[in-house]
Amino acid sequence: MARPYIITISSEKGGVGKTTLATNLAIYLKNLAGDLPVTLFSFDNHFTVDRMFLSAHQNTRHHVGELFSGVDAAELVCRGEHDVQIIPSYADLHSLRSTLSGNNQLAEQLGRSNLQGLVIIDTSPVLNAYTRNALFAADRVIVPVKDAPSLQNCKNLSRFFTEQSLPRHTLRLLPCLIDTRIRYKGPFRDPYQLLKAYAINRGFRCMEGYIAKSPKVESLNTNPEGRVYPIMTHGKATDVHLQFMHLARQVYLDYLESGPSRIGKIASEHSEHVFRERQELNHRKQRLSQHCLCCVKPVPGTGPWSGSFYLESTDGGRAGFIEDDCLIELIFESFYGQHKSLAAQESMRDLFRESASRSFFILEQVATADAGSSRVDFLRLDETGAELSRKDLELNGGGYGLLRRSKHPLQDFFDRLFEAELENGSRTLLLRRTGDDPMAILEGTAYARWQTILSRILVERSEPQALAVDS
Repeated sequence: MARPYIITISSEKGGVGKTTLATNLAIYLKNLAGDLPVTLFSFDNHFTVDRMFLSAHQNTRHHVGELFSGVDAAELVCRGEHDVQIIPSYADLHSLRSTLSGNNQLAEQLGRSNLQGLVIIDTSPVLNAYTRNALFAADRVIVPVKDAPSLQNCKNLSRFFTEQSLPRHTLRLLPCLIDTRIRYKGPFRDPYQLLKAYAINRGFRCMEGYIAKSPKVESLNTNPEGRVYPIMTHGKATDVHLQFMHLARQVYLDYLESGPSRIGKIASEHSEHVFRERQELNHRKQRLSQHCLCCVKPVPGTGPWSGSFYLESTDGGRAGFIEDDCLIELIFESFYGQHKSLAAQESMRDLFRESASRSFFILEQVATADAGSSRVDFLRLDETGAELSRKDLELNGGGYGLLRRSKHPLQDFFDRLFEAELENGSRTLLLRRTGDDPMAILEGTAYARWQTILSRILVERSEPQALAVDS
C-alpha cells in the first residue's frame, strides 16, 4: 500500500512565514513533480490556505477536524487551484481537541487512508495536540526561523523529539524573511550566515539556502481582490522564486531518497501492537475459570453473567468471574447487616451495586499469630487505587456455624480458590464489577487500568502501612 510522505511546517513563533512557506512549497513541488499528488492542510485557525487554493463558490463539505474522526483522509480532499489538493480549514478546532487521544493518532489515520504522494501540514505557533500529531507523523519537519528569538523557540520542538524518541535529523531549520541588505563585520557577514551558525552551534541541521524578505512577496497577500497569490505566478521576477525552486528540489530529492518511511514505520508498529494485544487477550481468556468462582456454577456458553464481578489473584494464578448475587451475599453475610433489618440490608445491597461500578475491591486473607486463625480484609478503592473504606473480619481456626464444625463461608471460598492451606503470608484478590459486556474488562485500556491498580497493590503489600478500619 502506497503511503504519503509527510512534510510538517512548524515554529512556536508567529510571523516567521510558516503559512507562506507551506502554501508556496506545495505549488513548487507540484510543478516539479506533476505526476505526484500534493495535498495541503492547516491546523492554524486562519483560512489563508482556503483563500489561496479554493474558489469562493467551491463546495467544501468536509474540514481538517474530521481527520481525527475515522474518515479516510482521501475522502476529505478537494481539488484546488494549481492542481494542489486541499483539506479545507476549520475555525473551531479547539472544540474538537477531546477527540485526540495521543500524539500518534494523525499518523495512524493517514497510514490507514488512501492518501498518497506528498502531504504538507501547516501548524499553529503553539505546541498543542494538533501540532504534536503533525510533528509525530512527519518524514521532514521544516522550521522557519527569522531571528534569534525564533531560533530560541526551537528548543521546545527539539525537546518533543527527544521525549518521543523521534530522530532529530528529521528537523531542519530554514532561515526565512532574511533581509539581505544587512551586513555585519566579522566571520558572519549577513543574517543568514549568522542564523545558520547559531543553529549549527545548538545542534540543529539546516536546509540549504534561505528565503529572503521581499516587499513584492509580502504584497501578494494584500490586494483589493482579497486573494492570496502564489509566488510562482506573481513573483517570478524575485529572488524568492529561485529560492523556492531550490527548496522544492531539496524536499523532492529527500522524498525520492527515503520515501514515506515514517507513516510506514508507525503503521507497522501499530500492526505489531494490535497483534500483541490480541495474543495477550487470548491468553487472558484461556486462563479464565469456566465456573463461578464462588458457587462453582458453570459459566453460560455465551460468556460470563452481565453485571458479574471479575477477579484475579495477585499471584496471577486465579482469574475468572463471580455471579453478582453470589459475591454480594458472601460480602454481606460476612461484613454487613447481621444486626440490621431485611429492608435496611436490601437498601445497602442496592447502594453497594451502584457504587461497585466505580470501584475496585480487595479481598485479602492474612495469617495471624494465633494458630489456625486468620483475618480477612475487605477494601474498597477508587478508580486510581486509593483506599476509600475497609472492613476486617477475624476467622477463628476452631470452626464456624452449628457446633463450630463447618468452615466460615469466606474461609471456604479462599480454600477452594487457592487449593492450598494458608500458612505464613497472605492470599490477595482484586475484584471489579463488570457491565453489560463482562469480557470488555480484559481488553485495551480497561485491562491496562486493572494492571495499574494490581501493581499498586503489590507495591503497597511489599511496604505495609497502617490503614484506618471502618467502624
